[in-house]
Amino acid sequence: MKEVFKYTFLSIAEWKKFLIVVLIVSILTLIEAFPVISIAAFLFEKLLYLSIGVFLIYILKRSSTPEIYYENLQKNHISTFLFHFLPSASGILLALIIIGFFWFMFFILILQFSGAMFILVNPHNFLNALATTTFITKILIGFYLIYFMFYSYIFLGKFGEALNKEEFKTAFIAMLSSLIDFKGWIKTFNLKYFIIFTIWSVIIFVIYTFTAFVYIFNIFPTIQTHPNFTLIIIPIFVGITTILSYFTYFSAHFAYKAMD
Repeated sequence: MKEVFKYTFLSIAEWKKFLIVVLIVSILTLIEAFPVISIAAFLFEKLLYLSIGVFLIYILKRSSTPEIYYENLQKNHISTFLFHFLPSASGILLALIIIGFFWFMFFILILQFSGAMFILVNPHNFLNALATTTFITKILIGFYLIYFMFYSYIFLGKFGEALNKEEFKTAFIAMLSSLIDFKGWIKTFNLKYFIIFTIWSVIIFVIYTFTAFVYIFNIFPTIQTHPNFTLIIIPIFVGITTILSYFTYFSAHFAYKAMD
């Protein structure tokens, strides 16, 4: 796991590229406030992050030591750093959209099949409504939750596999196959993968939870009275997101390697 932290900090240490990413994503975040182009800005932001992720793993695979990795990272032009792997990033993003749609439709089909669509009428009272459903509905939703929890566990390794691909088709298939790659799932049952996944998930959960609480109880009230404060807050939050994204890329890569 120490390799994950080492390469994450080395990537941040290339501060010029890091600051450019923060600047571009901050601008895209501001653009997302405009309804007409918000979706395009949102998707391009995700593509940009994924393209950077594939590039970082590409450099890592071709560097025998952390020192060589950092040198290679410095040598590459910013345009290469940002945009070179947009095709493979597009494959990953498309697969992620399909996966998200799959989980949504799977849940809707369960409710439709068991005649329990009424529980969506009042999402705030979901648990109470669920308690009144039939036994078969509870069984199917239980299966759904178990499947989803298991998928959440193997997702990191499959994401790492997708980041190791350098073409649209291979990246798309690697990411989409996470839904049905039972052979790959079995490979996640080892101590090294478990440790990487656990540390990654705990760090991501703690930082995002803490950030959310700080935003809700401290920052949001300040923004309401001082709207211009947003121009300071956005780059800070984007910087945190960028660091956690780098951390996720390397966690995913080494989780994938732990599946070998």
